[in-house]
Amino acid sequence: MRKKRVFLFSLMVLLFLSAGCSSTGENAEAAKEVKVWDYFTGKQQELYHELVDQYNQSQDRYKVVTEYIPFNEVKKQLSVGAAGAALPDAVFLDNVDNASFAAMGVLEDLTGRIETWGQTDQFYDGPLSSARYDGKYYGVPFASNALALFYNKDLLRAAGLAEPPKTWSELRKAAQKTSKGQTKGFAMSAVKSEESAFQFYPFLLSSGAEFNHLQSEKAVSSLQFLTDLIKDGSMDKEVLNATQDDLARQFAAGRLAMMINGSWNIERLKEAEQLDYGITFIPKDKTFASALGGENIAVVKGKNADGAWDFITWLIDPKRLETLTAETGVFPPRKDILEKSDRWKTDQHVKAFIPIMDIASARGPSKDWPKMSEALQTALQEALSESKPPEDALKDAARKIKTLH
Repeated sequence: MRKKRVFLFSLMVLLFLSAGCSSTGENAEAAKEVKVWDYFTGKQQELYHELVDQYNQSQDRYKVVTEYIPFNEVKKQLSVGAAGAALPDAVFLDNVDNASFAAMGVLEDLTGRIETWGQTDQFYDGPLSSARYDGKYYGVPFASNALALFYNKDLLRAAGLAEPPKTWSELRKAAQKTSKGQTKGFAMSAVKSEESAFQFYPFLLSSGAEFNHLQSEKAVSSLQFLTDLIKDGSMDKEVLNATQDDLARQFAAGRLAMMINGSWNIERLKEAEQLDYGITFIPKDKTFASALGGENIAVVKGKNADGAWDFITWLIDPKRLETLTAETGVFPPRKDILEKSDRWKTDQHVKAFIPIMDIASARGPSKDWPKMSEALQTALQEALSESKPPEDALKDAARKIKTLH
């Protein structure tokens, strides 16, 4: 009888321990993985990863795993992944590409979730419109930015220039005067990616041209102006291979007197302690212009939509998004952050972007923008490499764009 009681007691202990182990295993498995692609670098990457760690520690339902995809590769990887089903659960993408991937059926329709969430009235219309396609939401705005002229005050003063250029003619003269030795007077990114279309856009708009009417004299004048900077040695042909981050590094090292770049690189430039620089409007032809940039975060169709949405809404809560955007030189798409916070008004360089954001124009918007952008990129590369005259390069680009309609 005693042996029987001992056996039953031992069996109960084993069952209890087994149940405990099972429970522990189930809890461990309960954290479903949420893979998120991003292209962040520098300070932005550092802060984003800190927030991901905070999210993972704040709950045990989901575990976000980050994967870095270079900016130039995001569109390609999404397209390739769609064909092979090797896609993440969520992805940060250039806001100008949101409509295109929605049209391709790659992204999850978030309309119901967003309407239930009930926070769209806290977003600015421009960024929010980039997340819509065919009347539905396929993403959420994450950050906004624009392009400006960065200028090295010491190099301009050494060339006898007290003020940065305000017009194209002034820019050309200033670029010539500040080009000495290994230092070039001006640079813009003309790499074969969305970065170059982004950087060319303000010049196109400033001339009075439109992206879907590239055969006009105005459009040709904008590309001719940039080509002339190459011809007179004020801009190096290496811009054909230079990303915006590359330009920031060259500018910080004193190898560029002026460059076109965005607010996100302000943090990078703080590392150059001896650099005395300013930020102003991109010099104009007819009118001042800039291009609106930034990214949205979208959920990939057929993946872990619940987990991705939980992370997205946590991440873009004002108390987290304010810090991430303010400390990386970009602007929040939420009115309840930007209009209540003083953090964008205390840094002189970030503050310089506030009036520029007011004139920044969205690229497109169009579901066909990726193809339009490719046409612009090709035209820019052909003209700046001097393989084609600007007029011919834009004529070919216009022909490609016409086939999209």
